[in-house]
Amino acid sequence: MSAIPSHVSERYINSRYNKALNIVQHLSASSSVQPTKEEKLELYALYKQVSHGNVNTPRPGMFDLVGKAKWDAWKNQESMAAIEAKYRYVDLLLRVASEVSVIKGFFD
Repeated sequence: MSAIPSHVSERYINSRYNKALNIVQHLSASSSVQPTKEEKLELYALYKQVSHGNVNTPRPGMFDLVGKAKWDAWKNQESMAAIEAKYRYVDLLLRVASEVSVIKGFFD
């Protein structure tokens, strides 16, 4: 089931995703917007689903805890369409940054 409202265009989602991606890629450690580890994993997984599609690598070995967590998060997004993953990526960033009105205004 898609989380995308029927009135939202693919062009609009792509534009918002590109802005969100830029924001996340340029977050500094001192930024007031800091996703939790779980949110970072979800952002990573959604990004991978957009950029690579379904998981296409073997699951990392038992000593690579970070790699396994990232792989598992990405695997959980399996079969999600890229446009849906983009929409959810933006939605998650907005939830993380809900107290920072400057970022919310950036998407308007």
